[in-house]
Amino acid sequence: MNRQQFMQAMEIHLRPMEAQERAELLADYDQHFELGLREGRPEEEIARELGRPEEIAREALGDRYDVNTPGSDPFYAPTYGEMRQPKSSNRAARNFFTGIGLIFLNLILGIPLGLTLWSVWLVIASLSLLVLAPVAAALDFLFLNHFDKAELFVAIGAFGVGILFAIAAKSVFKGFKAATLRYLRWNNKTMKGDVSA
Repeated sequence: MNRQQFMQAMEIHLRPMEAQERAELLADYDQHFELGLREGRPEEEIARELGRPEEIAREALGDRYDVNTPGSDPFYAPTYGEMRQPKSSNRAARNFFTGIGLIFLNLILGIPLGLTLWSVWLVIASLSLLVLAPVAAALDFLFLNHFDKAELFVAIGAFGVGILFAIAAKSVFKGFKAATLRYLRWNNKTMKGDVSA
């Protein structure tokens, strides 16, 4: 417990005391800190030597010291442990800064990388339209009365390549979908504070 924590605890525990009497007692204990610091001793050591604020207040107040539970008495003096703020009090600030960090991470890395990956998939998927090459050759023959053996072989070859691109597009889609969902879940867990994920 440092000087500020010790003095705050003393002030809370001494609430039932008259203001002037309390101020004089607090000034005495503050003087102990001043003298100890001049001697080069750390605040924690000085606080340890002075004792627990709750016990000091109990002695100073005598019969006025009330050990009731919180809320049942306006003069209830909480212990130092009760005074300490719970760790969750910093949660809002941590969530705010985590959210800001995630926004910048997504703007700088996540969104551009995601768009690039999905653009690759779109190119592969659009190349799978080569399976329609035989249909184009048939329409060319039916409407334009134009038939070329080389065109037929190219259409059959393009059909095979289109099938390969369709299979690749399906696999790439599954992989990119899984990666995107994993990244979104990671964002969600990070925002909730589950940094182990």
